[in-house]
Amino acid sequence: MSLNAERSYKMKLRDVENAFKYRRIPYPKRSVELIALLAISCTFFLFMHTNKLNSRLKEMEVKLQPSEFSALGLTGNHISGHDAGKHDDINTLHGTYQYLKSTGQLGRVTPMYLNNTRFAGSGLVVFNRPTRVDSEQMLPLFRQLAAMNDINVVLNGPVRTMNRTRTEKEQLTEAEWANELESGSIYMAHSNWLDFASYGYKKPIYISLVKDPIDRMITDFHKRRSWVKRTIYRRMYPGRPERSDEWYQQSFNDCVRSASPECLFVQYSVGDYIQDFKRQSLYFCGNEADCLPFNSPHAIQVAKRRVEKEYSVVGTLEERNITLTVLEKYIPRFFNHARFLYKLHSKAIRNRNRNNRKPHIDPDVREMVRRNFTNEYEFYYFCKQRLYKQYLALQLENNLH
Repeated sequence: MSLNAERSYKMKLRDVENAFKYRRIPYPKRSVELIALLAISCTFFLFMHTNKLNSRLKEMEVKLQPSEFSALGLTGNHISGHDAGKHDDINTLHGTYQYLKSTGQLGRVTPMYLNNTRFAGSGLVVFNRPTRVDSEQMLPLFRQLAAMNDINVVLNGPVRTMNRTRTEKEQLTEAEWANELESGSIYMAHSNWLDFASYGYKKPIYISLVKDPIDRMITDFHKRRSWVKRTIYRRMYPGRPERSDEWYQQSFNDCVRSASPECLFVQYSVGDYIQDFKRQSLYFCGNEADCLPFNSPHAIQVAKRRVEKEYSVVGTLEERNITLTVLEKYIPRFFNHARFLYKLHSKAIRNRNRNNRKPHIDPDVREMVRRNFTNEYEFYYFCKQRLYKQYLALQLENNLH
């Protein structure tokens, strides 16, 4: 190649290089536009995701209101008589949820931590039910569960007395008898909590129910005056003198206002004018003498410790769906399908032991009685709040998966 030809070739090559060097290539501009588009898209999707999370949180908080879908709890020491229906009251589901959320305690609300079933040493469930908590409504459900889950429902134990406490001999008899029941049995009894371990037996799975203390007393007052009770009395004790018609027709309002001995709830009293079982906490405190004084702070604290350490579930039919959900999830061997079976047979279950008599109780009368049940209400709210907490733990676990 000649010198001129080589110079000409190099000049052409340089021209081509310069052309590409100074040419405005559109790719960088398109990259900026693409990045901007991606940024806008990410911002949009983040906004939508955040909005969805906020919506789910709102939805969860709505569900966590005192209704049939709820659960949560605290100490039972925050009692508000007039504000019990407000959403910010700590004794309601919504209020206690907000409290735990605001104090950073939700992280400790887990099913594992709140389920005492894992500490049971036997396959026996003991349902020691207080009187007048509507526990009879559970019987049809238990029979359906027996067929579905292959369990046994035992209603009659060896001790048939309805005394407030059991003697040492009666406790030993009941513990020995219950220990012989086959695994997979539910034993229902109107009895106080029994320490099986103290008699050398394995700990069963304890469950129970509670009810508003005043509502229990109102129910008991009218049950004693029902025509069914009157008829049974006449058949059992023919010829015996019976109460007057005025007694049967007396209202709870009049009984309280007239300071009738039947409607006096004396603080720390041990003896009772009538066997009314007003000490709901007694069923959880136990059979010791210290558990008997009515509305005693000591008895209440013992009962609360028993519930916290010894009971798998203490529910209330005032929160039926919550109670059934917690029973189903915390004790599945016995209560699997409980909600389904309840819905399937709800009409028959609700009609059992139904009392169509809905007496009106004046607000001032309710307040008069409530002042004498301060510690009993503390225990009642403690049990409800613990139930709420167990339910909330399930909700939080489901939302994490």
